[in-house]
Amino acid sequence: MIRKRNTRKNNKLMCLTAAVMILLFALGGCAGTDGQESSGKSLRDHGMDVISVMEEMVKSSDYADLMGNSADAVEEIRADLAAGDYASPLAVYEVSCPDIQDVLALTGGSGIMDGFSEGLRNHLNNRAASTLINLLNTRSGYASLAAASVYTAGKTFVCEKPQGNTLYLYTFENGYPITVTFTAGEDNSMTATGTFLILEDFDIQAAEQLMTLLKGFGFEGEIRQLP
Repeated sequence: MIRKRNTRKNNKLMCLTAAVMILLFALGGCAGTDGQESSGKSLRDHGMDVISVMEEMVKSSDYADLMGNSADAVEEIRADLAAGDYASPLAVYEVSCPDIQDVLALTGGSGIMDGFSEGLRNHLNNRAASTLINLLNTRSGYASLAAASVYTAGKTFVCEKPQGNTLYLYTFENGYPITVTFTAGEDNSMTATGTFLILEDFDIQAAEQLMTLLKGFGFEGEIRQLP
């Protein structure tokens, strides 16, 4: 019996690791861009620009048809997302970005990058935060992951001051939480990618619950509420 349980555990870890790698390489095609701009906006405001597009996406049945969203489970989740109001966040939290090694360690695949070059490691590291969010969404099932992927949006803009990678979590009184990952590029450019966080029984007013959730998942990063 012990041998069978170990086999199941190993198979599960292999599947999770494979899922992580698929997500890492798929993320490059998820976010659209609106061209580069220098507007003097804060990261919080740029995030709200992305969220505005996401709200339009989930509330448009025509967009769902365009994306070929025919699965009943995904359509049901879209309807739940569309019932929310995302015009004004209840709170915004800044979450320190994880390292890709930390994300891979969650699935037992921490040694998979040993032979990768520094350039490839940096490339994957820029996707670590988005991959963590997708892993969190898998906790609610693969239909949730699929819906979150379909209704992901993004933009690229120019920052007046250099910025590092960061992650914002927006919570809403009526609606699902949304994460926006900000990834630094060349020439002070930043790419913002928004993803719905589809979790059951999530208390939108409790930053402590979010910290507990992330720590339970193995993430030890810091979370602070923005003023």
